[in-house]
Amino acid sequence: MTGVRVTALTGRGAVRPGNQDAVLAFDWISQATEPRVVQLTAAGPPPLLFAVADGLGGHNAGDLASRLAVADLAARHPGWDTAEAVHAGLVAIGESLHHTAARSPATAGMRTTVAGLLLTTDGVCVFNVGDSRVYRVTDGYLEQLSVDHASGRSTVTQALGDPPADPLDPFVQQSAPDPAGARYLLCTDGIHGALDDRALRKACRLTDPADLATTLRDDTFAAGAPDNLSLLVIDIAAATPTAPAA
Repeated sequence: MTGVRVTALTGRGAVRPGNQDAVLAFDWISQATEPRVVQLTAAGPPPLLFAVADGLGGHNAGDLASRLAVADLAARHPGWDTAEAVHAGLVAIGESLHHTAARSPATAGMRTTVAGLLLTTDGVCVFNVGDSRVYRVTDGYLEQLSVDHASGRSTVTQALGDPPADPLDPFVQQSAPDPAGARYLLCTDGIHGALDDRALRKACRLTDPADLATTLRDDTFAAGAPDNLSLLVIDIAAATPTAPAA
């Protein structure tokens, strides 16, 4: 049994008219307009999945792309127990999204980034496509585990939904199980693109996850919040009998 506490938020920021981001924790999915902090707890057998997705700005139906991607992740991940399975699953999700996009002019070209964390019986699997990120937070020290698929600060070079002519190669890395007390931060570029490394590190020194999430949100708005913003703070703890609750 793995006990996990998740602190989450997603919202449209200060400029965008809607939210093209989506977040997934356990089987809970959100694409809220206002970035309010939500806390979830659960204990259960692996696999447990957490992800953030960012529908690409400038592409049709970005909000639909991110929502479909996290819903597909939620549906497929119970069979994932190796890095190879995660890689193949992400490729399949990308192909499915591309085929869905091609059915209508309203969704043509829709794509999304994704970054996630999968807890399995054998350890921790980090994955991403695009420039959404996964960090490990250890005693306030911030370490990026994901690998950006991006050119510069604004051009994503890989995304779920890319055409088959551009073969998808998700980043996937599996490691040994983490001890109780491990913490991860997942976020879209609406946060890490608005804040410099110093601001991110300062927020991650906060021990209370709600304070951490609130500080990142408020700092992002202070920086103008030009994009949608989403994050998950994932704390792995001793198992408890509680169930997900918003």
